[in-house]
Amino acid sequence: MRIDDKWYDLNNWRAAHPAGAHWIDAYNNSDATEVMYGFHSDEGMAMLKRLPESKTAPTDVPLPTAATYSFRKFRQELVDDGWYKPHVWGEVKKLAPWLAATVSGVLMARRATNAVQGLAAVLLLAVANTLAGWLAHDYVHGRSRFAWLMRPFGELIGAMSTSWWSAKHNMHHALTNEVGYDEDIALEPAIYLWRPDPKNDVRWLRKFQHLYWPLPFSVLFHYWRFDSLVYAWKFKKWGELSRLVAHWAAALALVPARTLFFSVWLSGFLTATIVTVTHQSEEIFLGDSLRKYDFVEAQFRSTRNAKCNNPISHILWGGMQWQLEHHIFPTMPRYKYPAVSKLLQKWASENNLDYRISGEFEIIGQNIALLKELADAEPEEGNPDSTPLFKQI
Repeated sequence: MRIDDKWYDLNNWRAAHPAGAHWIDAYNNSDATEVMYGFHSDEGMAMLKRLPESKTAPTDVPLPTAATYSFRKFRQELVDDGWYKPHVWGEVKKLAPWLAATVSGVLMARRATNAVQGLAAVLLLAVANTLAGWLAHDYVHGRSRFAWLMRPFGELIGAMSTSWWSAKHNMHHALTNEVGYDEDIALEPAIYLWRPDPKNDVRWLRKFQHLYWPLPFSVLFHYWRFDSLVYAWKFKKWGELSRLVAHWAAALALVPARTLFFSVWLSGFLTATIVTVTHQSEEIFLGDSLRKYDFVEAQFRSTRNAKCNNPISHILWGGMQWQLEHHIFPTMPRYKYPAVSKLLQKWASENNLDYRISGEFEIIGQNIALLKELADAEPEEGNPDSTPLFKQI
């Protein structure tokens, strides 16, 4: 594995990697510099000094591109200038909308006496759950002391295993839209994002995918919550499992079960739509394009930002409207993204990379148009399915 132009021999160390040997295997004979800096703390990066350098480094792996070397300098300048340091007011502003939606939703659910009030409770709790998901997501990525202290938020409030989510989500970050690696694009037969091989095609279903897509999106949080329980039990994450059980006990004690069920359903739809639209209609890597590009160029090719045009959208998107900034600088606090985006756009222009952005509703329309195009497309023999090489559970 190459990191900062040094090759390391990890054959005898791979099994000890805290996040699993599959991460080492995924980057066999590859450059992992950006992934290392993107997911590890300063303490983790310091461990590089203890790893054995390779005596027989591969000779057929291309050097990083000029844009990659430029990015490494750019990123270090941001670190030196303090862009990665959180501040109290930014963290408070992130928590406030979630707290307001949660308290309002619980009170409305407990006092509802008619259908309109019941629907209002579902909507408020769905928004609260989506905002809780973004917060938990921030705490998984964050490398500050506060982020580490807040990691149990994911189980207690979001009902999702932090370990499961981190392993799954980080592979999406490291190899975005790479077929066989990124589980976020493993959606067939419910949704097809590229022309399937005839043997993997469910043609009668696919031709309607641009119409029914909200249904599979809506089960996202129910599915993830079930996966979290299974993962915590299977891998004996007893602390996480106890917090997941505590979440369900508190939620069912505070909110009627039917209201809770429909709020999670609606929240799944909101979150899945926001999560997927910034990637699905961009380049998906398979065949000759699989693992073709350096990390930075691959992120620009596979990611599009959403321009939110009203305060409600800004809150609901939870920083994911700055999806490219998040993928390029995953440990940077999300409230730094609007400002750093200006620097990233300038850097992209200087390095001939396409910075893509569309309005929040325009980008959803682009995704529906892609689903319609693929609904009508002929299958293509030889195209792969999306079976993950490294499935988490």
